[in-house]
Amino acid sequence: MARSKSWSEWWRSFFGLAGNGYHKTLEILLARYLELNRHAARFKAHAEKMQYPQFREKLLAIAADEAKYADLLAEQIKMIGGNLPVVPPLYEETEKTSWQYLLDDLNEEQLCSATLIEQAKEVRDELPPVAEVLERIYRDSHKHREALRDMLMRSDPQSH
Repeated sequence: MARSKSWSEWWRSFFGLAGNGYHKTLEILLARYLELNRHAARFKAHAEKMQYPQFREKLLAIAADEAKYADLLAEQIKMIGGNLPVVPPLYEETEKTSWQYLLDDLNEEQLCSATLIEQAKEVRDELPPVAEVLERIYRDSHKHREALRDMLMRSDPQSH
């Protein structure tokens, strides 16, 4: 146990993370890791319920992007000596229309991306590579929101 603690301390000093900066960075990474995993699971679940195959494919592609970024954050968390949290299973929602699922996904993406740039700025001085990952996630999130808006505009709110 002392060995793992000394390794995590070594990594923190290697990256120049002070105690307070380390905890804030780790807190951000853990929250985003959980969020991205939940998003990936949601997009996969919603893809199965899509009426149109092209929407299904697009949601699966977005889910793959979210999972890829969750894996990147997992590497960052481990690198600075943190432990990955257990990702809770996806809660089954009541049945909705495809349009309602897409709207929920768009709203969730908007909420989550709103703070990404602020968080990237918070960690930039102490850990620039983490800030760069958060900024890449933000850029892809913007693309995802555009794709979701496009699907919403093309779908019928009443269709299942």
